Amino acid sequence: MRLLLLPTLLLPLLLAAQLDQRLESIQVIQQADMQIRLGNTEQAYFLYTRAIETDPSFADAYMKRATLLTRLGQYRQASEDMDRALLLNPMSDHILDSRAKLRILLNDPEGAELDIRQAMVLAPYDPLLRRERVDEWLELGRTDLALLELDTLLGEAPGDAGLKLKRGFVLLEADEPSPALGVAEGILAADPKNALAHDLRGMALIRLGRPAEALEAFSTAIGLSPEFALAHYNRGVANRALGNAPEALADLQRAVELSGDQAHFLFQRAQVRRDAGDLEGAVADYDAALKLDPAMTAVRYDRGVALKLLGDHAGAMRDAEELVERTPDDPQAWNMKGDLHLLFGEYVEAVDHYDRAISLDPEASEHLHDKGLALVMNYQLLQGCRDLERAIDMGSERAREAHANFCSF
Repeated sequence: MRLLLLPTLLLPLLLAAQLDQRLESIQVIQQADMQIRLGNTEQAYFLYTRAIETDPSFADAYMKRATLLTRLGQYRQASEDMDRALLLNPMSDHILDSRAKLRILLNDPEGAELDIRQAMVLAPYDPLLRRERVDEWLELGRTDLALLELDTLLGEAPGDAGLKLKRGFVLLEADEPSPALGVAEGILAADPKNALAHDLRGMALIRLGRPAEALEAFSTAIGLSPEFALAHYNRGVANRALGNAPEALADLQRAVELSGDQAHFLFQRAQVRRDAGDLEGAVADYDAALKLDPAMTAVRYDRGVALKLLGDHAGAMRDAEELVERTPDDPQAWNMKGDLHLLFGEYVEAVDHYDRAISLDPEASEHLHDKGLALVMNYQLLQGCRDLERAIDMGSERAREAHANFCSF
C-alpha cells in the first residue's frame, strides 16, 4: 500500500514543478518577443532557445523559434522546430497550417497539401483558417480549390465584399478575366467608390487586351486612394502596353516609393528603363529586385542580358551560371549561357549548351540558329549549315540571313 501511495503523493509536486517550468518559459518568450519588436533577432533567437530548454515539452516555444527562423529564411531549421511542436501537440490545426505555409516555401507541395487537409479535418469551420487556406491553395497553384473554398465562404456570407474581391483576383489567377470583370462590375454597382474593385476591373481589362479602358479604371482607383501602390503599378503596366513610356516610368516610380520592398515593382520599372535604353538604370533595379527576392529567375535572366549588352560579360556569365543551376529545365537559361560562351570564343562549350537548350525545347528555331553559328565559327561548316537549314525550315529569318552569309559554297 505504501508503494502505491508514493506516486500519488509525488504527483502534485511533479505538476507544480512542471507548472513552474511552463510559467518561466512563458516569461522568457515574452522577453524574446520584446527583442523582436526592437529588431534584435539574434537575442530573440537566444531567448526562444532558452525557453525551449526551460520547458522542452512546450510546443509554443518551438513555434515561436520556428516563426523567427522562417523570417530569417532558415526554412529547414524552422521545419525541424515545427515537426517537434506537432509531436508535442498533434491535434493543433494552427501548427499544421503554419507548417503547410513553410512547406510551400520549401517547395514541398505534396507535404503542404497533406498538412492543409489535416488542418481542415481538425478545424473544418474555423473562418480565419478557411480564409488563409484560400491563399495556401493559391500558392500551390490550386485555383480550383481556392475558388471552391471561396464559394463556400460566400454561401455563408453572400454580402462580404472582401470575399467577392478575393474571388475576382483568384479568377484572374485562373486565367478567367471575363468572370473576374463581372465580379468587379458587380461590386462597383453596389459601391462605386471601391478602389480595390476598380483595380480588379483594370486588371481584368488588361488581360482582355483592353489597356486604354484599364488605364481609366486604374486612374479612378488612384483618384479614390492616392497612395494605392498596386494601382500605380498596374497603371504603369497599362501605360507601358500603350507605349506611354514616360507616364509608365512615373507610375512605377511612385509605386516603388509607396511600397519600398516589392521586387516585382522594381522589375517592371527595370523593364521600362531597359526599353528606353537606360541599361545602367535597369541593372540597378534588377539588382534591387534580386536583393529582395533572389529566386526571381526572370529578373536574373534579364539582368544577364542587360549586362551582356553593357559589355560586362563576366557579370552576365555569373547570372547565366546561377540560372542553369536554379532552373536546369529552362531552355532559355542554357541558350543564354551558350551565347556567352560564343562571345568568349568557347565554341565547343557553346554548342554543348545549345544542344541542351534544343533537347529541352526542340521546336524553338533560335537554339538551332545559335548552334549553327557556333559550329560555323568553329570551322564545322557542314554541320553548322545543316542546323541553319533546319532552323530555316522552322521559319527563322535570322537563320536564312546567316545561311546566305556563311553557306553559299
